[in-house]
Amino acid sequence: MRPSPPLSLLSTGRTIRALKSQIEAATGGAFVPPFRSGAAAVWGGDGFTAKTLRRLGRPVLTVAPGPVLSPYDSPATGLASLRLTLGGVPMGGASADPALAGRLAGLRLHGRNRFPAGPGGAPAEGDHRPHGAPSCEERAPVALHADARARSTDGPPTLQSCEADRAAGPDLILLDAAATPTGNRAFIARVLARHPETDFTVGSPEGCSELGLASPRLRVLAEPIDPWAVCAHAARVFVSDAASACTARLSGAAAVEADGPASLEDAYGVGLHWFDPWTRAPIAREECLEKVAWLRARFRDNDRPTVLVGISRWKRPGLDAFTTGPFGPPIHAMAAEEAVRLAPPGARVLAWATRMPERLEALCREADLPLSRVEDGFLRSVGLGASLQPGASIVVDDSGIYYDPRRDSRLARILKTAAFPPGLVARAEALRRLVVERRLTKYNVGLADESGAWPTDRRIVLVPGQVEDDASVRHGSPVVRSNRALLEAARVRNPDAFLLYKPHPDVEAGFRPGKIPEAEALSLADRIVGGLSIVDLLDRAHHVETMTSLAGFEALIRGLTVAVHGRPFYSGWGLTEDLAPNADRGRRLALDELVAGTLLLYPLYLDPVAMKPCSAEQLLDRLSEERDAAAPSALALSRRTLLTMRARYAVLNPIVRLLRARRGVGPGAQDAPPTIAPSDRRTSDKADPA
Repeated sequence: MRPSPPLSLLSTGRTIRALKSQIEAATGGAFVPPFRSGAAAVWGGDGFTAKTLRRLGRPVLTVAPGPVLSPYDSPATGLASLRLTLGGVPMGGASADPALAGRLAGLRLHGRNRFPAGPGGAPAEGDHRPHGAPSCEERAPVALHADARARSTDGPPTLQSCEADRAAGPDLILLDAAATPTGNRAFIARVLARHPETDFTVGSPEGCSELGLASPRLRVLAEPIDPWAVCAHAARVFVSDAASACTARLSGAAAVEADGPASLEDAYGVGLHWFDPWTRAPIAREECLEKVAWLRARFRDNDRPTVLVGISRWKRPGLDAFTTGPFGPPIHAMAAEEAVRLAPPGARVLAWATRMPERLEALCREADLPLSRVEDGFLRSVGLGASLQPGASIVVDDSGIYYDPRRDSRLARILKTAAFPPGLVARAEALRRLVVERRLTKYNVGLADESGAWPTDRRIVLVPGQVEDDASVRHGSPVVRSNRALLEAARVRNPDAFLLYKPHPDVEAGFRPGKIPEAEALSLADRIVGGLSIVDLLDRAHHVETMTSLAGFEALIRGLTVAVHGRPFYSGWGLTEDLAPNADRGRRLALDELVAGTLLLYPLYLDPVAMKPCSAEQLLDRLSEERDAAAPSALALSRRTLLTMRARYAVLNPIVRLLRARRGVGPGAQDAPPTIAPSDRRTSDKADPA
């Protein structure tokens, strides 16, 4: 019988506070200040706090993890399932019935799901993904995942690579990934004592590198293993915790010796609640399982150790979430020699394109380390990168980088060669319509102009300014190379038009070069529209003249005509008026094919609230919410923050860049043209804040 929901709940610790919204949603109760009457919510239920509260006669709401979590779950980011009991009685929810066991076995989902896919360890491909999430085929061209699939098999031996061992049916000690090394060593000692004549293989879903065991009876697998693949081929499986026992049982292990409950029903019983891994809202069990399966697939995409190079500290939380996988979080380095020295066997190196050390490419080539460049994606944030606003999308490119046309980037290769099936194009069309409908752009800053003083009898032409030392301008706009030259060309081409000149936000804020004196700009343009939202301007304009600005792509998806004086990624496909020499790409694309390649196949997306990978459509929801909650401003910066950033760029950044230059990092290191190498890689130099 379900108990009545408590009217009030008391928090007993940091974990409960982090899970507050989920507990309230599941129970219908509400947390109140300390020392008020109500049920005390306790994590786990077996600790000192819970026992003390029970002795005092206080009702205790026990909160524990449910049977399925995503690899990215934590109390701080939300848990996909919880088990709630009040005074030992299930608090609502559902039971761990046989149907759930069958579904988990079919999806190979259970516990933290932080392990790699072993032979036979991946479920049959299905549609286990959130709404709008790409299928495996749609994601195939992304370099981050292409690198993963091409991973070398060199490195420490694992149980998955030992067919003879699996055929012989080893006795496996499957360790609790959440236990301490001390606890796991004690469990292994107990197993050895109970079976003195038996040799064992020891493994864990999250690796055993810190176990520190040396015994002739033990074969310790340092790297993470897929317990579903391993347990199914073991003669016997020895486990210390209920979660590992359930995994072994669900995988079809022949025999399981456990120190605790070994079945799903015994381990979890009833009172199970299921949540959206991103929003933490209660959802149906099947929907939750599909979303966790999608996140597990994203986690497994990072199936090799990763070294990140040149990542500023303020960017690291997001990049860590993008690149953490079964082999743990990424290793950070700044210098080329440090990156290669720290790289474990089978690792890959990802470098921020503008901060890549000069010697990194050559050293990676010598060490046979795959190297890719990382940059912000095209739907990024509410606020500028120059103001240290973290990005919610990235591109990972093993060929070039999208803003430098000197060599084909992975995006260019996608657009040149990819097949665009009808389902993908339909999804791209729906995404494009959502972007336009929600009035979203890369940075989502700027004010709306409500003056109404716009001409109705003249063609309105928008001229977006750019940062003049940007790599896309220096390498991608061979004729028109400055904002003044762009304005002059636009006026010559549109003598009777009403020209709007919009300075680049970073230039307008005083962070970057490219400023045109006001009087000089107004001698060519009819109006300077600095500080205004690019979406508001595109709504009013008929045509855009640009060098390589992303505003040209944003204009295309809104149905405007675009004349391009440079060679940005969206030019040369028959959708723009291409004015630069050698702009033709040799293929004609429909608009939504361009959108599919640019917004679906090339970037990766991160929910900036949950800090978990997400689909493009999910990110649109977050950006819309954040943009609507923020007070409109020209740069999404307060005056104090703006002054602080100007001081930073004027004083601190030159010092930082000088120190980087001494290590071979900086624009000077990347100005050289790309070299021809067996790996077909090169450096780039799009300007980036420190």
